[in-house]
Amino acid sequence: MTAVSLYHAEQLYLRIFLSSPGDVTDERSLAKEVIERLESERAHRNRLRLEIVAWDKPGAGTAMPAHLEPQEALNQRLKKPSDCDIVIVIFGYRMGTPLTEKYRKPNGDRYWSGTEYEYLDAVHRAKEMDIPEVLVYRKKGAPDVNAADPQRKEKLEQWDRVEAFFVGFRNLDGSLQSYFYE
Repeated sequence: MTAVSLYHAEQLYLRIFLSSPGDVTDERSLAKEVIERLESERAHRNRLRLEIVAWDKPGAGTAMPAHLEPQEALNQRLKKPSDCDIVIVIFGYRMGTPLTEKYRKPNGDRYWSGTEYEYLDAVHRAKEMDIPEVLVYRKKGAPDVNAADPQRKEKLEQWDRVEAFFVGFRNLDGSLQSYFYE
């Protein structure tokens, strides 16, 4: 099957990939609830089939064997974002855990996280094929970091990476190159 929406007996089938770092678990849960609710609404009942592709999907989570890097386990066991119809990316105050040297961007830089890797996989495909639809959400505000917090430095580094990531959504003149929802 391809990432193109498929009609089966007048039923629209869409795969929705959910990507985020670990600090937005409530937002991930809410996104899953909304997706599941959409499918069961009267207007869509029996006409819309939505498959959530997520490593933590209840009842269908992805095993993370100790002999594999986490991103490698996800790549082997889940559909890639670029093979889905819709990709939802949610950011809070963390970028996530950097990927190993094995994973490199086309320019040779390392990925800041699996979330960045998944986002760029989807965006590159969308630029070539107009699918998937990539939706990016960002939690409003900034992290509340206590000066005495032993993880203060790590939290600020994560925040700086998130800020740097979103700088890429603007052109040098300040105009928007890409869009995200706050």
